Amino acid sequence: APAYNGPVREEEEEEEEGAAPGEEPKEGEEAKEEVESTSDPATELSETIPEINHDEVVLEACYRAVKFCLKNAELPILTSTFYSKHVKPSCSVPVEIKKTGYKKVGVLLKELENDGIVVIKEQKKGVFNITEINLEHDALKFIRKLKKEKVTEEEEDEEEENIAVIQAFTCNAHVTPLFSKYGKKKGDIMQRKAMRENITDYIRKNELSNPTNKKLVTLDPLLSTLMKTRSDSAGWNEVMQKIESNCGKCYVISLPDKFPIVVKGDLPPIQFKIEKRTGNKKVTIISNFDIFGIEAKELAQKLQVLMSSSASAVPGIKNSENVQCQGDARKQATKLLIDFYKIPKNFVESQ
Repeated sequence: APAYNGPVREEEEEEEEGAAPGEEPKEGEEAKEEVESTSDPATELSETIPEINHDEVVLEACYRAVKFCLKNAELPILTSTFYSKHVKPSCSVPVEIKKTGYKKVGVLLKELENDGIVVIKEQKKGVFNITEINLEHDALKFIRKLKKEKVTEEEEDEEEENIAVIQAFTCNAHVTPLFSKYGKKKGDIMQRKAMRENITDYIRKNELSNPTNKKLVTLDPLLSTLMKTRSDSAGWNEVMQKIESNCGKCYVISLPDKFPIVVKGDLPPIQFKIEKRTGNKKVTIISNFDIFGIEAKELAQKLQVLMSSSASAVPGIKNSENVQCQGDARKQATKLLIDFYKIPKNFVESQ
């Protein structure tokens, strides 16, 4: 049966009234029919396009710009220059600041300052500079570069081989009353973006956005319980952060050609320990690498070739395996883990 009965019926009627069977349609009729037959699907398709949260897009672009674009040598930098030169190109979709909840660049960057990501100082009346950046801030840890539209085969292969570590959340008993409305059950893994979309949807469906101040949310009994507060209202950002803080914490490690690994709680970095053996000889014990899908025998073999000294897999704690290397292997092992295995630097113990 035809997908769209309206245009088909019209076409049949026109055939009866106009041309006889086998005759060519009159000039202009074929184009008219084509326009009519495509109008309904286009309308349906436009209705399925999800609404983009421009506030989240521009805030994430700020994080990306701070992490990947700003260098300490460039500081201080005018806030207007930072936004036009770094933030706008870092947006995943085009965004006009006036159409966001922030309305002004100054309000947006003030949120970054309040969160401790940047320090802003007034150079002269109405002129503001970013003077310091905090690259160690938790909000920046899992921000990734925008995917390039055109990349070489080598760059594409390198991107695929990288290990991605993403902070996520688990749906615990405290937050299940909210997220169960969106198909989640206790123990499920939730990404930050999806969580925020669910919270936003709940607030809008229950008309909890303050009509006189759009930056505030009226807290109903459920939100008050999730946030563990007695306040009647709170800012959008505070609502998101407090609910996130009351979820369980976990990390999702995406490995090339393997299933992702989920680690609940804190993710320990790969650690190095120097021990002394008989004759005052030093050995290096490497641990926690198995969390990232690295096998002990393989790592030992690569270190043995790299250092031209003995390295072997040895028993660790809780049925895990460590690698023991002769001498101080911290520098070489760190380089191997970061450059070859693509382990993010912040998950390799600093030397």
